[in-house]
Amino acid sequence: MPERITLDRKEFEAFIKDNQALVANSEQLMKKIDELENNNRQLREELTSTRTKLSSLETNSSDNSRQAEDTIKNARDTIARIIRETDKRLTD
Repeated sequence: MPERITLDRKEFEAFIKDNQALVANSEQLMKKIDELENNNRQLREELTSTRTKLSSLETNSSDNSRQAEDTIKNARDTIARIIRETDKRLTD
């Protein structure tokens, strides 16, 4: 294999021009990759935060449902007691 390569000036300038375009495209692609990686990281952080909030809301909802059930049970018990006492007073 020869140690020297001969190019005419036009071929060399065309090579440099093509090479510069490839380097520019490569730099643009690398910037786009960085941008996409940052977007991906931000979306993962938002997803984690949203999952945490959802879990908290589910827990609160479950607690609120239990409290509502307890309140309804207490209200029913109170109404039943009032009815019994009213019936007892009316029959006495």
